[in-house]
Amino acid sequence: MKFLKNVTLNGELTDIGIENGKIAFIGKTDEGGEDLGGLTVYPGLIDIHAHGCLGCDVMDEAALDGMARFLLSNGTTTWYPTTMTMPISDIVRAASKNTKVAGGSNMPGFHLEGPFINEKYKGAQNAEHIIKPTAELLDGCEAAAMISIAPEIEGSFEFIKEATSRGIIVSLGHSDADYDTAAAAFDAGVSCLTHTFNAMNGIHHRNPGPILAAAEREHVYAQVISDGLHIHPAAVKALIKLFGDERIVLISDSVAATGYTDGDYIFGGLHITVKDGVARTDGGNLAGSTTTLFGCVKKLISFGIEPRRAVKMATETPAKLMKLEGKGKIEVGYDADIIVVDNDFNLVRVIARGEI
Repeated sequence: MKFLKNVTLNGELTDIGIENGKIAFIGKTDEGGEDLGGLTVYPGLIDIHAHGCLGCDVMDEAALDGMARFLLSNGTTTWYPTTMTMPISDIVRAASKNTKVAGGSNMPGFHLEGPFINEKYKGAQNAEHIIKPTAELLDGCEAAAMISIAPEIEGSFEFIKEATSRGIIVSLGHSDADYDTAAAAFDAGVSCLTHTFNAMNGIHHRNPGPILAAAEREHVYAQVISDGLHIHPAAVKALIKLFGDERIVLISDSVAATGYTDGDYIFGGLHITVKDGVARTDGGNLAGSTTTLFGCVKKLISFGIEPRRAVKMATETPAKLMKLEGKGKIEVGYDADIIVVDNDFNLVRVIARGEI
């Protein structure tokens, strides 16, 4: 067993023992180990919605391993590569890769964002490839763990039933659903909102929309991009009050420009321009973020959210939504996925599967 000595966990100074990639001991011990001098530890981050980084996106399956290593170096120890609205054959090709990796961020499965969306709220998705729901997509993507869908389009409710019967998490996104349609979808098995507030109807006192329909149902979670661009800090804090730490899932929605510089990129077959770190389509729509999940957590802390709460929304809560056993907490028996930060919440060290 190897030990991380003198780490701060939940406000207390302690030691952590790691064996066979698992947390095997928490407490004080006289055994030797690496002394971290009181630095704070949190669980490794879990990003359920990330399209790419380092100039590549998930549709280029050959780049997955490199992206996984980059994300791991930035604190994301588990991620769900997220596809875009493209031809089914392209999605199947990209999302059928064996997700077991020897290094880099762990990939339990894929998040399919489209192609079953509403063109009105396509955002940065390619409208040419929007189609009605078909189980053909699920038949080809055995690694699919989550799919975003607009429940108001024809065939959606039959698809929701089929997807959930296969254990796939269904999320409402890129949708023109009103309150009643969203409520019916949540009651039919949809359990998440895709990048809440973005590419959907907002909250209106006479037309409450999908967000309030979700807030009323304890089984429904809300994805939030807390990069400071996609949602105003006041709206982010309002969502946290509505849903609580237990149902807010922070996501990066990162695109190919993440980790790179301003310039021109291709995103799901569309041209996007990144200026001052903001990615937009030629039509002016926001096209995901250029921020890692760690950056989003840090930004949320800058909004006034206590660090432990902010981290929970990027660890324990997504693990619960995605039914990930042994991840999202620093407890005995859990995977040794750990990030180490200093007093200013700068990332100092990343440990995945017990390895630094």
